[in-house]
Amino acid sequence: GITQSAKKPAISGGLDYDMGNGITVGTWVSSIDFGDHTPFEWDIYGNYNFMLGAVAATVGVYSYVYVDPGKFGPYSWVEGDASLAYDFGPVQWSAKGFWGPSVPNGYVTIRHAVNPKGEYYLTTGLTLPIMDWLSASGNVGYQGYISEPSHAPDDSYTEYDIGLTGTWDKYSLDLRYIDTSLHAAFTGPYFATGPFYVASFTFKFP
Repeated sequence: GITQSAKKPAISGGLDYDMGNGITVGTWVSSIDFGDHTPFEWDIYGNYNFMLGAVAATVGVYSYVYVDPGKFGPYSWVEGDASLAYDFGPVQWSAKGFWGPSVPNGYVTIRHAVNPKGEYYLTTGLTLPIMDWLSASGNVGYQGYISEPSHAPDDSYTEYDIGLTGTWDKYSLDLRYIDTSLHAAFTGPYFATGPFYVASFTFKFP
C-alpha cells in the first residue's frame, strides 16, 4: 500500500525453482526510487509447501536486500512467513503472515521517528473466477510494528486492494485499486501512501 518507486512505473522479474519434494527457492528483483543511491530491491526466499488435509500450506523465510553501491545496504532485513489456501469452489481463499525480528532504522517509520524492535504483516483475500480468462480478487492486510520504547507512537496501518486479472496463455494483466488507512499521513514523493490505481503486466516462461 506504499509506493517504493516515487509513484513511477517499476520493472521487476523473478526466478523460482521447484525441487519436487515440497521445497521451492527463488529470487526477485525490482527497480525502486528511494531518492537516494539505492538502485533496486533484491529478494531471496525459500518455502516448504505441504497439505493440511484439503488446505495448502507453506512455511519459509524471505530476505529483503536493498543494495547500496559498494555495501550491503542500510534497509535490508529478514522475515519468516507462513500461508494457508483453500479452494471453496466458487471462491479461493488465502491467508499469509510475515514476521521480522528486527527492522532497519528509519525505513519503516512512515509517520514518526521511532525505531521498532520488530514488525509483522498479516493479510487475507478472496479470488472469484468470472470466466476462464478473468477473475476478481480483493485483499486486506495489516502492517504492525513492535515499538521501542513501548509508549512510542504506533505506525501500524491497514492496507487493502480490489481488482480484476485477465489471463491469456502465459500473459496476464491486472488492474487494481490500492489504499491504506494512512490517508495522506505521509505525502512526500518517496514512500507515498495510496490511493493508487495500478496496472501490472506479467508474463511467465517457459
